[in-house]
Amino acid sequence: MTITATRSSVWIPSAVLSERVEDDIHVLLWQVRGCTDLMVEGQSYELTAGTARWIPAGLRHGFTVREDSVVVPLFFPRELIATTVQESTTVTVGHDLHSLLLAHMVSSSSQIRPAVNITRQVLALIEQSPIASESLPMPTGAQARRVAEALRFNPGDTRCVAELAASVHVSERTLERAFVAETGSTLREWRIRNRVEAAAVLLRSGAAVDAVAHRVGYTHVNAFRRVFKEHFGVTPTAYRRRYG
Repeated sequence: MTITATRSSVWIPSAVLSERVEDDIHVLLWQVRGCTDLMVEGQSYELTAGTARWIPAGLRHGFTVREDSVVVPLFFPRELIATTVQESTTVTVGHDLHSLLLAHMVSSSSQIRPAVNITRQVLALIEQSPIASESLPMPTGAQARRVAEALRFNPGDTRCVAELAASVHVSERTLERAFVAETGSTLREWRIRNRVEAAAVLLRSGAAVDAVAHRVGYTHVNAFRRVFKEHFGVTPTAYRRRYG
């Protein structure tokens, strides 16, 4: 016998989270169903289905999840996360962000952990604009431009040249030649410049050096420090101190 739940038979009680401050964790509240009444630093907001609210670490917040509503809290450790979003912000959860948030939930709570860094892409969609410099020359050809746009969207993209070429259905050689002809730089050179210029934006927003290195794709902070200094003439720490 199969029992089918009807709308009237499903009941989700309301829930209240008292006000608190998370000093070391950024919180993203994702409203999946219904509504939540949210307070952030004394300001009230209504979260509706299909939206999410980014709450940076250090901000006092509390909320009431209304009856028959579901909100999903996602957590991002401050020491690992570099972002330009310094204020509480509401974002629309479109198809891409919806999929990434689900992937983030799964990777955080199970052994199913994609090799690609999901968090970097979540942050890119929340920030709503590339963090790399607009002065960076872009390829004009369709395939090379798609690769460049993907790398601007996520400077920490870890795919190798072969994988990037395969994503736009061209050979490695074709992709490399397009970058040299259309930007004056090899793909490797363009990619490094994209990473360090994105890092500079993040450092100016006050993000920690280790978190910035991680965000733009460097596993080892010392390697990031060396490349950054070669490009800007100062260390990331000195740059952050001067411009942050």
